[in-house]
Order: sequence, then C-alpha cells, then structure tokens
Amino acid sequence: MPDRRFTAVTTALTGLLLLGSAATAHAHGDTIHLTVTGVSAGHPVTTATWEDDGHPVDEKVAGTLTATSADGTSVGPWRFVPVAGEPGTFTTAEALPAGRWTITAQTAFPALGRAESQADVAPASVAPSPAAPTAATPPAATPRAEAPRTESDGGPGVGTPLAIGGAALFVAIGGFAAFRVRRRRNRPS
Repeated sequence: MPDRRFTAVTTALTGLLLLGSAATAHAHGDTIHLTVTGVSAGHPVTTATWEDDGHPVDEKVAGTLTATSADGTSVGPWRFVPVAGEPGTFTTAEALPAGRWTITAQTAFPALGRAESQADVAPASVAPSPAAPTAATPPAATPRAEAPRTESDGGPGVGTPLAIGGAALFVAIGGFAAFRVRRRRNRPS
C-alpha cells in the first residue's frame, strides 16, 4: 500500500510543479492578438502581439493565413513567414491575386490567436510571379509608427520561473522525504 501512496503523492507533486511553472511561463498572457495590417505587393501582412500587454510576439510562431474572394474563390492555408527586422510581423510567401478578399489569420503556437479582415488587392500592386518573394526573403511590410520601447518590455526573465519551480521542487521533495522517514520510524517492528 505505501507504494501506491508514494506514486500518488509523487504524481500530484509533479503535476503541481508543472502547473505552477506553466502559469509563470506565460508572462505576456495566453492569447495572441492578430491584426491583418494590409497587403504589400499582394502579400498579406499580419502583426502578432500578446493580448495582455500588447508586446510583439518575438518568438517562433506557427500560424496560417487563408483568404476568400468576393466570388467565393478560396486560397490557403499559407504559412506565416516572419518579416526581417520587424518583431511580431508576418507575411506569406504566396501573393493574393487582384480583387477583394476576406483574410483570416490564425496561430496555434506559442498561443492561440485569430483575426479576420477585408482587403482590396489592386492589379498594379500584385508583383509578377518570378519576383514573388520566397520564404527566405519576405517582402517588407508597410512602415508604421511603433510605440517607444523600454527596458521592461522583455518582461521577467526565464530564470525567474525556473528558480521558483526549482525551489518548489526542492521543498516538496524535502518535505516528502521527511514524511517517509518519519513514517518508517513510527512503524511497529
């Protein structure tokens, strides 16, 4: 019977440790706010910020974009391609043909996010196929004003949640070990 209790307590402590560190790992929040900011040479441009604090999502993002024209033509899903030098800004390697489009952007990692927007793609703004950018060279997005950045934009460091998790694990293991030693001493021989 003691083995089952040991397993149950160990499982519970591990679960608490994992849940405790997961809550602190999302310092920015657990939802991404997506905005389709426009179309550059036929390539939709999307920005991703954290819902809770508005900071750009400056880590790897798994996201897709689909579009439906006014006549019902559907394209995508196309993968997000990061725009170099613009944290939290993404485009696609593929370009939309001329027309009016309903664009839907979605992310799955590092958090869920979804946005839908209307965009008009003019025939003159669509780049010819041979000059279409590849995943290695996405087009530059339309310039926009950025909020001033401060040193606190980075949020708490990665070390803080790890230190708290490590301390919690150390205390939990120490407490459990003391419990087991005490229990063995109190057993009848």
